[in-house]
Amino acid sequence: MERISLTAAACALAAWTFSGAFVAIAADTDIAADAAHPETQLTTDTVPEVGTRMPDGTVYAGLSMDTGKPSFIAAAGGRMPDGTIYAGVSPDTNQDMYTTPADAPGIYTWAEAVRYCRKLSLSGHHDWRVPSIGELAVQFANRAEIGGFNETGRLKNASGYYWSSLQVGDDAAWGQLFSDGFHEDFSKTQRSSLRCAR
Repeated sequence: MERISLTAAACALAAWTFSGAFVAIAADTDIAADAAHPETQLTTDTVPEVGTRMPDGTVYAGLSMDTGKPSFIAAAGGRMPDGTIYAGVSPDTNQDMYTTPADAPGIYTWAEAVRYCRKLSLSGHHDWRVPSIGELAVQFANRAEIGGFNETGRLKNASGYYWSSLQVGDDAAWGQLFSDGFHEDFSKTQRSSLRCAR
């Protein structure tokens, strides 16, 4: 029994030593590659967390899949030259999403909200829509940067809820409460807040 234990221990030690040597060789190789390309030198001390706002107002988005270099995106809440507000990336289209600088005036039933966004002509754009449930969640996550949302909580017919385009049958649709992020489906005849997206 002792011989087997010693043999197992020796094998474990050899494997540990080999893996340590391999890591050291790999680390030396990475250092050499970084020395050849100083623009790619990154350490855990210098790389910000994904989502960190940089001093120039952009947000660190991680390493580019194409170039391997750090990539940055516009920060949510930035006012665009046309007056729209950058809201983030749509999880549905993987494209930049923009919103209006303020909520639509008043509160709306779901059908009124859909009509309002479809008819909206703002900042030279005519392609406004009620955001999807995923796009609404992006607006909620970036609400502090975008600004101007109703965060009063749940009040009948003066809601801190915002409409999404996601319907539940003929009578209900999903909304999101902007005081705490709670999603709920409720009657399309309920009146709620609205922030159009494009």
